[in-house]
Amino acid sequence: MLSYAGRGIPFVMPPEDCDLLADWLEENYPDEFCASLSFEADFVDGLCASGFIPMALKDDEAGEVLIPKLHTIRSVLDPRAVLVTRTARRESRRYRLGLDLRFEEVLTACLETHGADWLRPPLLESWRELFASRGKRKSRFASMELYEGDRLVAGEIGVFVGGCYTSLTGFRRESGAGTVQLAATARYLESAGAKLWDLGMPLDYKATLGAHDVSREEFLGLFREARAAGIGRPGDSRAVDGSVPSRARTWPARALLDRAFVNAL
Repeated sequence: MLSYAGRGIPFVMPPEDCDLLADWLEENYPDEFCASLSFEADFVDGLCASGFIPMALKDDEAGEVLIPKLHTIRSVLDPRAVLVTRTARRESRRYRLGLDLRFEEVLTACLETHGADWLRPPLLESWRELFASRGKRKSRFASMELYEGDRLVAGEIGVFVGGCYTSLTGFRRESGAGTVQLAATARYLESAGAKLWDLGMPLDYKATLGAHDVSREEFLGLFREARAAGIGRPGDSRAVDGSVPSRARTWPARALLDRAFVNAL
C-alpha cells in the first residue's frame, strides 16, 4: 500500500476491496484517514458500503484529494433508543419531515453552512451521481429534510447501507429545527427498520440524542451486522438490500415523534 505524498497516509485507488481496506486499517493503522486521487462514483459507493465516510481536501501539490475516513472512535445509536426532549416534541407540531425531495438544496445549504474545506467540488459531484443512481448502488444516498410549510428549515445528507444509516453533513436555518429534524429522522429510521444510526465523530449533541461511542473494531462489527440485516417497511420481515421505501413523501414531525406513523410508510 503506497504512502500519500510521503506523509505516511495509506494511498489507495480503485479497484479496491473496501472491506479488506477497513480490516487492514483496523489491524495496522492507528489513524483515521487514507487518501486517493479518485472520486469515481463506483469507488465512493464501495467506500460507503464498507463504513467509510467520504471526505476531501485540496492539496497544494496533489490537487483535489479524496480522504476516506474510518474513525477510531465512532458515535452510534439504535434509532429506537433516541431521546426526544419535551421541547423538541412541543416544537415538532410546526414541521414535517421529508425524504429525497430537495437533495440539491440540502447539499447547497450544507456547503453554505460548513464551507468547502472538506466538501470539495469533486466530492459533491460524486454524491450527486450516487444520489441520481441510488436505486442500483451498494449504498443509497438520501436527503432528510425538515419543512415549516414549504420552507426548508433543516436537513442532512446521509447514506443507507443495508440496515445502517450514516449521517454525513447537515444544516439548520432556525433555532431548534435541527433538534427536531434529528429526532424525527431517528423515528423514521426506526419505522423503516434501520438497525444502526452512524453519527460519525463523537460530539456532545449526539450524546444528548442517546448515542454512545464505540471503538473502530466494534463499529465495523455493528456496521456489518446491520448491513447484512437489510432494511424494510414496518411489519415487513423481508430485507431490502441497501434500500428504503422509494417514494418521496413527507410526514408530520409530531406524528413521527409520537410513533403514530408506524404503519403509514
